[in-house]
Amino acid sequence: MVFKRVFVSKELDRNSLFKSNFILKEHQIIAKSLIRFQINYVKNVPETDWIFFTSKNSVRFFFKQEVQLKNRKVACVGRGTHRELTKHVSQIDFIGDSVNINEVGKAFVKKVNDGTCLFPVSNISKRTIQKYFPNQEKTHDLVVYSTIEKNEFENPKADVLIFTSPSNVRAYFSRFKLHEEQNVVSIGPTTEKELQQFGIKNYKLPKSTGELGLIDLI
Repeated sequence: MVFKRVFVSKELDRNSLFKSNFILKEHQIIAKSLIRFQINYVKNVPETDWIFFTSKNSVRFFFKQEVQLKNRKVACVGRGTHRELTKHVSQIDFIGDSVNINEVGKAFVKKVNDGTCLFPVSNISKRTIQKYFPNQEKTHDLVVYSTIEKNEFENPKADVLIFTSPSNVRAYFSRFKLHEEQNVVSIGPTTEKELQQFGIKNYKLPKSTGELGLIDLI
C-alpha cells in the first residue's frame, strides 16, 4: 500500500470518519479549514412557512441568534447539517440527501409548493436552492454569518486534496498551484464549479453525501 498525505479543507470533530478505521494506516490526514466564520447578528426576520438550512454553520449561527422558529417547517441538506440540526429541533420535515444539490432544490420546491421559505446563509451564499423557486419573492435570505478566507497558511504538500467548499478552493489556489501528481476531490457541484474557475479539470466527485463518500475516493 502506497503512503499518501491527504488534505481535507475542514476541521474534524472527534466523531469524524476521517479519524476512524475507515482510514488506512498508510494514509496521513491533514485537516485544516482555510476559512473562518464570523457571526452576523440579525434583528428583522421575515415570517415564512419554511426554514431551510444549507450547512452546519447556517444551523450554528442561526441558533446563536435571538430568533424563534415559531411554526415554521424545517428543512436541510446533507448528513452533517442534519446531525447539527437535531441538536436544536425534534422534527425535520425535509432532508435533502443527494450529492447533486440541483436535485435537492427541485425536490424541495415541489415539497414547499406555494409556500414561503427563510434561508439562513453566509454573506457569499451561492443561493443554489433558492434559484429553483419560480417566484423569488417566496424566498428570503437571512445572512447570519460571514465567511472569511484565510491568506496565511502552510502548503500541506498533499497527494490528495479534498475540498469541502468553494471558499476553500479559492483560498488554496490563490496561494498554491496544482501539481501533476496531485489528485483532487470535490464535495459537490458548487465546489466543482469553483475548481473549474481555476482551470482544474481532473477531479473526482463522491457518489454519496457525507464523509464516507469522500473517503471512498482517496
